Amino acid sequence: MIEFDRVSKRYPGGYEALMDVSLNIAAGEMVFLTGHSGAGKSTLIKLIAAIERPTGGTVLVNRQNVGKMRRGAIPYLRRNIGLIFQDHKLLFDRNVMHNVLLPLQIAGFARHDAAARARAALDKVGLLQREKANPVTLSGGEQQRLCIARAIVSRPALLLADEPTSNLDSEYASEIMVMFKAFHQAGTTIVISTHDYAAIVAGNARVIRLDHGSLQT
Repeated sequence: MIEFDRVSKRYPGGYEALMDVSLNIAAGEMVFLTGHSGAGKSTLIKLIAAIERPTGGTVLVNRQNVGKMRRGAIPYLRRNIGLIFQDHKLLFDRNVMHNVLLPLQIAGFARHDAAARARAALDKVGLLQREKANPVTLSGGEQQRLCIARAIVSRPALLLADEPTSNLDSEYASEIMVMFKAFHQAGTTIVISTHDYAAIVAGNARVIRLDHGSLQT
């Protein structure tokens, strides 16, 4: 599903976030990306989602060269990708339900179908009873679960999570990992960037290690 062929990413100023990275992630696989802060984990996630473009090499997602993709085609690529960010990126002027509905509204789902999907996603993460709440009233763990509901509401084939447990206590972090394992068992391909050793152990999946932008062997 995902293939990196000698991929590099250089930011303005000459900072090399990734250098000559080659890897493959199969459809239906769950993978952890680990490494020190600044190792290149977030950059790798952003390259898969076409948020960033590689400086060199090729990034393929479902056989599509996302680094060469036209800007207008990127939203269609992301309809099959669920994104969970470190900083949540929630809309605090909308309630819980409307935050989850947003991706479906953008994709043009009928109102009834979108509402049914949104409620199903909220139910999966244990937030159905809070659908009318404003995100600011949720705890950190609940906000992260809301992010997960928004990411899975379109039933994507690929789920990308950037440090999803970094700001959570151990109990909430454990709950989040249980959710990811359930999505994986249902056939979703999952890539999780994390430095949470407990989450990696609990996940029992392949680990890809990065060190200063290079794959660690």
